[in-house]
Amino acid sequence: MADYESGFDANGDEYAPLDSPTERLIRSQHISDSQNPQAWSSGICACCDDMRSCCLGLWCPCILFGRNVEVLEGRPWTGPCLMHALLWSVAAGVGCSVTHGTLFGLLVSCVPCYACGYRKILRSKHNLEDAPCGDFLTHLCCHQCALCQEYREIYEKLNSNSGFSLVPPSNQTMEGHPIPAASHELPSQ
Repeated sequence: MADYESGFDANGDEYAPLDSPTERLIRSQHISDSQNPQAWSSGICACCDDMRSCCLGLWCPCILFGRNVEVLEGRPWTGPCLMHALLWSVAAGVGCSVTHGTLFGLLVSCVPCYACGYRKILRSKHNLEDAPCGDFLTHLCCHQCALCQEYREIYEKLNSNSGFSLVPPSNQTMEGHPIPAASHELPSQ
């Protein structure tokens, strides 16, 4: 039986015997990253910074939500958009018919339940700080503003220079012979 090195992680838990030093390093970096979350690129009330997302979030929040999910999960935006619209319309219909609109905000809470999960995915993916009131209350109290903030954050991350660049290798050789530069012309026959 092999002799494994024993150690403890940041939580004080003992490492499993199959943890490699690389796995321990990755886990310790993840723990330290989660302890230092980054600030959002814009505030929740900065909707007017991007008028396109502001108008879309105000009048068609289901489309903005679908677009956010499309980028986060890489699936078509139409499914989440339709689910958001269905939840919103059912909640609005029930809220208005049963309570004559007085408890509308409480019944619409199924929409923030659905949307706050994606806000949490966005925060964990980009190590963003949590709002003082949490993801659910952010969506319950300021649903359209939260969607706009998430949209701005997603596209800020997509458009920012991530420090990676694709540079082709300069000189490639094949068994000591240089490879000619790619030509757009087809060889003559």
